[in-house]
Amino acid sequence: MAKALHRLTAKEVENAPKGSTLSDGGGLSMRTGAQGNRRWVLRFKLKGQPQREMGLGAFPATTLAQARKKAAAARELVSQGIDPIDAAEREAEAARAKAAAKAAEVMTFGRYADEVFLPTVLPNFTNEAHIQQWEATFRKHAASLRDLPLVSITREHVLDVLRPIWTTKSVTASRSRERLERLFSHATQNGAYSADNPAAWRQFDATLPAPRKLTHGHHASIPHDEIAPFIEKLRERQAESTAALMLEWIALSACRTGEARFATWAEIDLDRMIWAVPAARMKMRRDHVVPITKRMGEVLDQAKGRLGRTAKPSDWLFPGPRKGKPLSEMAGIQQMKRMDYGQFTVHGLRATFKGWAATTTEFPRELIEEQLAHQLGAVERAYMRVHAVERRRVMMEAWSDHLSGLEATTGAANVVPMRTG
Repeated sequence: MAKALHRLTAKEVENAPKGSTLSDGGGLSMRTGAQGNRRWVLRFKLKGQPQREMGLGAFPATTLAQARKKAAAARELVSQGIDPIDAAEREAEAARAKAAAKAAEVMTFGRYADEVFLPTVLPNFTNEAHIQQWEATFRKHAASLRDLPLVSITREHVLDVLRPIWTTKSVTASRSRERLERLFSHATQNGAYSADNPAAWRQFDATLPAPRKLTHGHHASIPHDEIAPFIEKLRERQAESTAALMLEWIALSACRTGEARFATWAEIDLDRMIWAVPAARMKMRRDHVVPITKRMGEVLDQAKGRLGRTAKPSDWLFPGPRKGKPLSEMAGIQQMKRMDYGQFTVHGLRATFKGWAATTTEFPRELIEEQLAHQLGAVERAYMRVHAVERRRVMMEAWSDHLSGLEATTGAANVVPMRTG
């Protein structure tokens, strides 16, 4: 048998003609294609089975000596009744599994959240507040999980995150659990996690009290005949509080919190005295133009003075304490609590405006609704495209006077009705 092996020399292999097959013995041969490409193959036969052929690699990446070594190992398996092709496939599968396990070990929860999960979720949101809330869940509330291998996280790890805030910050805790559950569902479907979802509610329904249902009722609002004292107290705090300044801006414009928080100087047109809020930040996903009243102009002057320099278009109107960041979503709420108005909400200031305009003035409903950026009917929308900003300016100046505790003329002297006759 020994004489039948190792028939080839290195020189013969190097000079193998195109389209030829050179045998090295024992079933090992080198085949050269018509284009000169060369590869090693081994023919073998298991008892009771047809002959098979196994590839051992291309030449010169696999040398003659390496091909002989591989062929010898394969023949040894054949002598034991083992198919070397099947054995090679099992070995490759084991190697892949080992590599995957090693990769999973270094894929931490924080990496998966930042690099895989959030990039697929956050582009679906246009509301900056929602984006910040989602980011806070994985970077702040679930901070204890960030350095742990994703595959090692269990129900107990998630419970350690939820238990401290479950009853004291029930809304935050409930939403955090839901977001964690979504992350692990995502990881399971993408092969990064294989155990039961450790954040599913069924993991905690016998451990934690049932989460309080989130209600979406009316936001508590300051009565319109009590708003002036609130604004007076608010102005007393504006020298030191950007949040107080933003709160008055919200009250004066009847805008939503997010619209004010993320407002930039690029949206302010002081020549036309308007604030143009882009559609991406509006609930109804359409551009909204707000008339800037005299008092709003004064608020802008104060905001500009705080910068200590010329305002850039990208600067926030109401920057937060962290460089480059706007005020937090809680800034306005906390300011109201410090003023003993904690029973009311920032969003409720919009209801205060609507209550005043609808019950104490004769301004048309469509003007009020357009200022609030509510959805209007087709006829009303056409009407407002022509008359919107300047007609609302009269109304908002009257509202500004009311906030200042002044007796304002709030009739319809300057308002043209939609219908005549």
